[in-house]
Amino acid sequence: MIGEETPPGRLERLVLALPEGSVLRLVFMVLLAVAAAIVTLDYQDMAENAAERERTSRAEPLPMRPPQPGDQIRPYLPKTMPLGPDRGEPTLPGYDGPVEGEALAAPMRFFLGPNGEASAIGRIKFGTAETLREFLGQPDAKDVRTLVLHSPGGSVSDAIAMARDLRSQAISTRVPDDGYCASACPLLFAGGLTRRAGEGAWVGVHQVYAVSGSEPGLPSAVDRSIAEIQATTAECQSLLAEMGADPAVWIKAMQTPSASLYVLTPEELVAYRMVRPLPDGPRFIGPPAPTYPAFSTKPAADNGDAEATAQPAASSAI
Repeated sequence: MIGEETPPGRLERLVLALPEGSVLRLVFMVLLAVAAAIVTLDYQDMAENAAERERTSRAEPLPMRPPQPGDQIRPYLPKTMPLGPDRGEPTLPGYDGPVEGEALAAPMRFFLGPNGEASAIGRIKFGTAETLREFLGQPDAKDVRTLVLHSPGGSVSDAIAMARDLRSQAISTRVPDDGYCASACPLLFAGGLTRRAGEGAWVGVHQVYAVSGSEPGLPSAVDRSIAEIQATTAECQSLLAEMGADPAVWIKAMQTPSASLYVLTPEELVAYRMVRPLPDGPRFIGPPAPTYPAFSTKPAADNGDAEATAQPAASSAI
């Protein structure tokens, strides 16, 4: 009927019963809580980014406890090396200077030493493989039989090319006492005809990661595709098998985030054939590669059942 008012519903009565201004105060508190949450998240992002910048740009050695079996994960420092009370300075044939800081952060340099040894110190940059070829092509380097490594790693493709160059010239590799060979460096290390690691040497691996064009060796903001990462990982494992090392060592790399390093124990270096005091015989072709059967489907012969039956295919399919 005209003029009659509908009685307020339950929700409306509840709102009308609230003290004046309480709704506005509630809205204000909710907005304040959201703003505080956003500020907290921004602060956490800033702190994480600052820590990452410190890790990737640090040039001073970082004190770390020595790895032990079962306790082998350490931060990865792409421009310096770990330091500890039990670690001394590595001796690098032909090189007389600082072994950390700028020496490791700089592009890899090569130095001739006595007794057929040479040293390689610094980061493996894009183009380092060509620099090594030029170094070994010098008349003074014709007698080099061992390359002593002290490097935080860098370019995977260059490390692989360098490993193959060393093997083709029957040059051995060595990580000196208290030396550092991390990231892509173990791939170069694997190229040695014989391979030795000294007392207190750190040989460590981790996941392959993308690099930016302006800062080779540092994580890129744009991740590579899964296919490309898988292809690079397979290339690393193929190289290890080709060089006579056990490609299973790369499982440790794939399980270790790029910001960390899995330091191999002396026992693991031997078990994975990363250390080889003698050359492999001419018949050794590396650990056998796994073979996978291809499967096709066809009806069962007896009862015409259409259930899939595994049959080895005559050739592989892509």
